[in-house]
Amino acid sequence: MSVITISRQSGSLGDELAAYLGEKLGCMVVTREYALKTFFEGYPEEDKEKLSESARFFLNKAPGTDLSYKDILVESLRKLSSEKENLIVKGLGGCVALRGDPGLISCRIYAGEKTRAQRIARQFNIGMDEASSTIAIGDRKHKRFVSILYDADLNSPDLYDISINTEHISVEEAASSILSLCEKKEKRMEIRRQTDSDDSIDHQSETPVFKNPTEEEFARILDMYGIEWMYEPKTFPIEWDAEGNIKMAFSPDFYLPKFNIYLELTTMDQKYVTKKNKKARMVMDLYPGTIVKIVYKKDFRELAERLKMFGG
Repeated sequence: MSVITISRQSGSLGDELAAYLGEKLGCMVVTREYALKTFFEGYPEEDKEKLSESARFFLNKAPGTDLSYKDILVESLRKLSSEKENLIVKGLGGCVALRGDPGLISCRIYAGEKTRAQRIARQFNIGMDEASSTIAIGDRKHKRFVSILYDADLNSPDLYDISINTEHISVEEAASSILSLCEKKEKRMEIRRQTDSDDSIDHQSETPVFKNPTEEEFARILDMYGIEWMYEPKTFPIEWDAEGNIKMAFSPDFYLPKFNIYLELTTMDQKYVTKKNKKARMVMDLYPGTIVKIVYKKDFRELAERLKMFGG
């Protein structure tokens, strides 16, 4: 599940990107128009008009409730994010309103002023001076909305997981970066969900630190063959004492998400091979559906070639 928020400068292709991502994911794109029509259904039309014109009016209480219009906006966005498999929120301060959502990917889309003005000029068939004035007004209103509702600076990099300059890249290229990030984050979240359900231990780190040169060499080979990997993402308890304390655990060296398989590297020393084989069998017995394979150094490239052939 991914919740993608798009914060954008006027003329940065943020609107086009949100629409494109919605089509690729087959999901809803929440726009300001949708929010005003749906989230505030049943409230006075006069209030809706004020909400469309004034950021500060969101701070007023809605009739018949103790909630402000801002509260209704945030609650409605959070409700949608919990119900939908995928969701895209364009503007509305979504990067702040949905902060803390485990599936959130906050995106900032920007470009140089001249490029943005040229895009606006072509889009609306106006002169460059008018286009420059248009983007200045748009940027100011975007920033003011987030500042008034959430007391946050829209331009702060702390609000975003990824910032994309569309000066020299297309909507498709920008979308590819965001979708790739969503896919990788979803795989990390799946590991976390698995650890909650099977009593294994989430062992993922922000940056892999290899324990020996053999592991680093194998990672390079996987990269060379275009095979996605994760380094020691899970630890499996496999032996407990009488009180239930963990006596022995096993952390396979690599996990290949596309193949749903764990790999443990080994040397040719039979003593170590026997121990690792035993641990691998215990993991597969104790955690049904988990596959662990022992890989010898001499078989690195042969394995990578086979995986590549089968869709790595």
